[in-house]
Amino acid sequence: MVKQTLNSTLDSDLPDVTSLNLLDQESSPKNKTHTPLSPMRKVCVQSLKKRVTAVSAERNRVRMEREGTPLGFPDSVYFHAAAIFQRTHVEKDLAHRLIRYGHISPSGDDDDDDDDGDKDSGIVDDGDPSTKQNEHWAYELAFNTLKYQDLLEEILIDSYFYRSQQMPDDLMALVVVILYDLLDRKFQTREPIKRVEEGLIKEVRQVEDSLYRFKTKLEASLAQYRIKQNLLTIDSYLPPAVRAKQQRSQTVPLYAWVNTLKASIEDMCETLRTSGFTQVDSHINLVGNVFCKDKHCSNVLLFPRRLRKQLEKTKLVTEHTLIIQDKSRSLAACAVHPLLGKGGDILMVGSFSALTVAHVAVQATACSGCVHVCGVLNVSTFNKELQSILTSTGCKNVKLMSEYFNELNEWDLRIQKVRVIVLLPQCSASALCNPVEFILNENGDRGLLHGLSKGTISDSKLDALVAKQKQDLSHALNFPKVKGIVYCTCSVYPEENEQLVKRALENADSKAKAVAFR
Repeated sequence: MVKQTLNSTLDSDLPDVTSLNLLDQESSPKNKTHTPLSPMRKVCVQSLKKRVTAVSAERNRVRMEREGTPLGFPDSVYFHAAAIFQRTHVEKDLAHRLIRYGHISPSGDDDDDDDDGDKDSGIVDDGDPSTKQNEHWAYELAFNTLKYQDLLEEILIDSYFYRSQQMPDDLMALVVVILYDLLDRKFQTREPIKRVEEGLIKEVRQVEDSLYRFKTKLEASLAQYRIKQNLLTIDSYLPPAVRAKQQRSQTVPLYAWVNTLKASIEDMCETLRTSGFTQVDSHINLVGNVFCKDKHCSNVLLFPRRLRKQLEKTKLVTEHTLIIQDKSRSLAACAVHPLLGKGGDILMVGSFSALTVAHVAVQATACSGCVHVCGVLNVSTFNKELQSILTSTGCKNVKLMSEYFNELNEWDLRIQKVRVIVLLPQCSASALCNPVEFILNENGDRGLLHGLSKGTISDSKLDALVAKQKQDLSHALNFPKVKGIVYCTCSVYPEENEQLVKRALENADSKAKAVAFR
């Protein structure tokens, strides 16, 4: 069993408190009055402003370095993020419900018959890099909005935006999503997205214009909330578990594994050194154009996260000699090699990406083995991407099976040489600092986003995940010729890790194998 915590959540910063002094420059609803700030209150405002200035400057620098994220997004990203938020958020009971959210269609006005798009985002997964980027932005934006949902609702109520603007309920999900982004970029103007296919969506422009007109009151309401709650940074509003992950995400390195079918690890290090990179011994201080070897995986290198865009432009990455991927999947792939004998095959089961299949296939090639992947031919988009990745990485030892794992048995002639089963089930993703990136890239459970945004997973959801994991692991233990099982989750819950493995071993059929699993 392999476990690894990954950290890559984008951090956020909201406006400072200077807008409090501008509160009376906009007209307020007649039934709402504001008391002028007392001298003591003004001192508190000035003091808080000084305390957050240094923090805001640093966080602005971090925001500008985050992975290619512009100031603002295309209209379609906001619209799809609102659709994700609307169907992901949990409706509060009437006593605590501040804002009502109606239904929002996951497609724009000019695309009424988009029935083939992603069922969650409304974005069609056609394999195009810009489309995948839009999907990632939409989910990241919806996830961050979920984190701050209660705070955003308080701001909309306190500023009287919710009452005075009279927005229809079916646009309120769009309102909170755009409000989060506007506060995150301090109401700076959106950067133009220079892509011809990006059209305008009138609802997005309508909501954005309305929020801009209320800019001063919205910022003032946030500032008043921060003073009242004594929040040095807006992150202090988040639950401790979520805040800790967000803080750790700022220091996590970028992981990339070397495709040894194209270059050895030594050749890769030499190529990087001749390209201006400096090799260091430790990952503790990855600053500048540096890299180091991973201490757990022999073919994995670490880089500063800010170098991602720079690396993605190199032939090393575009030609899949160096492949950027989170470490949890590299750990699983590297755990296969010591278990695999000469000519032994591997069976892959669960939820994973085409890159993960390729990494396992590279490991199997060293032992002249094949990789059998079950249950993928039913998903045409994944199958297409997988074939493309396998071709570009040079992997020729992968065989696809249309059957699901529970439909296979020990008598199947195709898997008679399988000696290792790699089981990568959908899990709670509770150990991840950026679960959105992992869930999208590794075909995880998108229904987890609301719980993860609050730092908790419901018992019913966890029970359902554990039941499936137990079913698959128990089935894997029944193959008599299998010598090893790599079971990998990204969870902090014992129910998905040690406890599940222990119970599966206790319930395993001892007669199925001459040598029992340990």
